[in-house]
Amino acid sequence: MNLSVNYLLLQIKRLDKRDQRRLFNQLTLMIQKSAKKKNFKLSSISGLGSSIWSVVKIDEYLDQEREW
Repeated sequence: MNLSVNYLLLQIKRLDKRDQRRLFNQLTLMIQKSAKKKNFKLSSISGLGSSIWSVVKIDEYLDQEREW
């Protein structure tokens, strides 16, 4: 079955407030569990983008950013 977000939202609006809160809590828990499974260390991306910044003149860049 192919469900669209709009269809689901319409169905959720038909629920009473108690069931909407219950659904919200269950979705929140589901998302939190999913997020916990994808742990990574911030240090694993160390140096990412360094090739881009290697050609930038930092002082000029900062001056441009301060002008806005």
